Amino acid sequence: MFDGYEKAYKEVIPAARAALIQELKTRYNIKEEAMSEYLEMTQAAISKYINGKYSDRVKKIHEMVDKQIVEAYAKKIVEGNHTLTNKYLCTICSKMNGFNCRFSTAEK
Repeated sequence: MFDGYEKAYKEVIPAARAALIQELKTRYNIKEEAMSEYLEMTQAAISKYINGKYSDRVKKIHEMVDKQIVEAYAKKIVEGNHTLTNKYLCTICSKMNGFNCRFSTAEK
């Protein structure tokens, strides 16, 4: 089994990104180019998440991501606060991993 940081990097963070990207796409119809800018990711990565081109394990974790957190952050992004990505990822990750890492306590 992965230690906390490895699991976060390989599974939880991709699942959280997938959830946020899909929320922005389905609820708000945000274009890939805009998401790429807002989330500081390449358009190819955004497309990968929209099309479900990630591992089955990440897909399973994606189903467990707290929908209320996803909805709240997506709404904030749509309202113009495009600097929340790291805080969002830390919130999801610490909730799902059950530990506080050095990143979640660092100033965002």
